[in-house]
Amino acid sequence: MRLRNSLMLGGVFLAGLAMGTMAQPLQRAMGQQAANDSTYQQLSLFGDILTLVKENYVIDPPSDKLIYNAVNGMLSGLDPHSSYMNAQQYADMQVQTSGQFGGLGLEVTETSGLLKVITPIDDTPGSRAGIKPGDIIVEINGRSTEGLNLDNAVTQMRGAPGTQVTLTIKRSGVNTPVHVTLTREIIKIQDVKDRLFTTPAGAVGYIRLGSFDEDASAHIRTAVTSLASQAHGHIRGYILDLRDNPGGLLDQAVAVSDDFLNSGEIVSTHGRHAQDDQVWYAQDNDMTHGIPMVVLTNAGTASAAEIVTAALQQNHRALVLGTKTFGKGSVQTIIPIENAGALRLTTALYFTPSGRSIQDYGVTPNIIVSDSRTPEDTFAQLRETDLLHAFANPTGQTATPLPPAPPLPAIAKTIPDKPPVGWPTFDAANPSTDFQLQMALKLVDAMGPAHTATASTN
Repeated sequence: MRLRNSLMLGGVFLAGLAMGTMAQPLQRAMGQQAANDSTYQQLSLFGDILTLVKENYVIDPPSDKLIYNAVNGMLSGLDPHSSYMNAQQYADMQVQTSGQFGGLGLEVTETSGLLKVITPIDDTPGSRAGIKPGDIIVEINGRSTEGLNLDNAVTQMRGAPGTQVTLTIKRSGVNTPVHVTLTREIIKIQDVKDRLFTTPAGAVGYIRLGSFDEDASAHIRTAVTSLASQAHGHIRGYILDLRDNPGGLLDQAVAVSDDFLNSGEIVSTHGRHAQDDQVWYAQDNDMTHGIPMVVLTNAGTASAAEIVTAALQQNHRALVLGTKTFGKGSVQTIIPIENAGALRLTTALYFTPSGRSIQDYGVTPNIIVSDSRTPEDTFAQLRETDLLHAFANPTGQTATPLPPAPPLPAIAKTIPDKPPVGWPTFDAANPSTDFQLQMALKLVDAMGPAHTATASTN
């Protein structure tokens, strides 16, 4: 039908030359046909190469492997986050977003041929072994990761619970390879941890959110209710710790933001087709009733965690303390393929309430505080912009003016941007060694008087 319509337009076009009409519709139709012809030619080229490989390669490679590699090559050439998942990988992904899966508990990415750790997940073999953000995995069980695509690397690190895998790691500042043997286990993600701290000015509720799985918002609300109860209703403020949070489900990012907001835009998404654009607003759901709040971030704060950070910061609901975030501002849609896995495809970019895309840019804290005296450590500061084929930021530095933010507490000027000489080595079991956390507690104390916390659970 398209070819027939093109031919009909061609006949009209000959008659319309004298009238100066119909030239553009014909050009569009011819351009579409040329594009189709080019696609068919390229597919023919692919078929020729596939046949040559099957007939002449030193061994007879499985056709499904060739097609799988070809498809993933096509997608990985688009951006760092689009990929094809076979049936097993799709099943693994579904288990992971449910909050329980098998493996080592490492969020990894591939960039410039290197397999890099974004962050270890809390209380997993990876975190307990001391693997750090920015570590480069150079070998898995003695086999080089050079040229290994991300999906294959993840497959090699996963396995039956109780079995072991040895990773060889290149770490910034360490001249010799680091060898780590880990025992695989079922990864049950405890996405939310909470604790009540006592400061000179009162009780401060601390909530750490490790990822945005399908129960993130429900667990946040449970934590707020629990902390309010522990403090007998008297909470000075809250700290939401999103450091090394790699993100997760978009709907949960919206829900967690809404847990702390009464009004304002949370996030919008804009894709190729304007009719698919969406925007989400807060629905008067702040269960903390405006109690002072600080969000902790670092270079491992990514994607959904950046949505929450930007929404709370730009709606002047919270101050952000820490270091600049990862800068992943793209949205991936999972498209199941019947009996053949699923496609993970980047379909939109998300934008903060200011109208700015976070892609390749990240969220800059109100108060910059590093957890190290060497924040310039390039290996530990891996961000979206370092990834191969990462999107450029479509909005640059432009942004819609927001209402003026309230002035920072005077104490903000006295908070140092890195630990002093002699600060103790960080120990996850000892909060007093966490410099960023200690500065956040100091900031909350100065943000206002204590509030009576009557957190609701609706």
